[in-house]
Amino acid sequence: MQNYCPSFQFKQFGIDDRRCGLKVGTDGVLLGTWACLGRCDGAILDVGAGSGLIGLMLAQRYPLTDVTAVEVDADSYADLCLNVEASPWAERFTVVKDDFRTITGKFDLLVCNPPFFTNGERAPQAARALARHASELSPLSFVRFAAGHLTDAGRAAMIAPVELNEAIALEAALAGLYQCRLADVATSARRGITRRLWEFSAEACPPPAADMITVGSEKFQELTSEFYL
Repeated sequence: MQNYCPSFQFKQFGIDDRRCGLKVGTDGVLLGTWACLGRCDGAILDVGAGSGLIGLMLAQRYPLTDVTAVEVDADSYADLCLNVEASPWAERFTVVKDDFRTITGKFDLLVCNPPFFTNGERAPQAARALARHASELSPLSFVRFAAGHLTDAGRAAMIAPVELNEAIALEAALAGLYQCRLADVATSARRGITRRLWEFSAEACPPPAADMITVGSEKFQELTSEFYL
């Protein structure tokens, strides 16, 4: 695409996030590398897709899938459309500008990097406030939504602050979802765990032990090696 100048360049695609409230960051990159479809084909839904980072990462990892990316914010949606169109996988994408709750149908993998601030002062920019505050899409609302939109063997994956661990586990149980994979995330070896990666299924499975990922570690580098230059 002529005149396409991404803010962030990965190995096989770029991301222009200049208008998007939620910029490219470690949370999104980790979720895009960690979320697992469990099969080679199927339908993926990226909820609150922002600039399209996670959906594009999954399109690269799973070349036989179709990806639906839904985003309600107009500026983020503009970046999303631009990045999808400039990618090698545009023909496999359906991009939707709407509230995620309007989406119907079943998916084999749902992913979300949801807003997580539930109180406190909002960011002055409307887009950034929407992207960071859990007023519309939140970790708990994603869990409830995912429970009604998974195929029989489908999975739902997200990343959220560890402060919400108990609330998320309870919400999943109430929604009839089982925890099938977990990974705790530390930003460095000297700092404590700040995030948790969650994967849920409607199929019963044994309670998982949480894996551990430290940003910058050998495991982190292995996970992201297909994407970072």
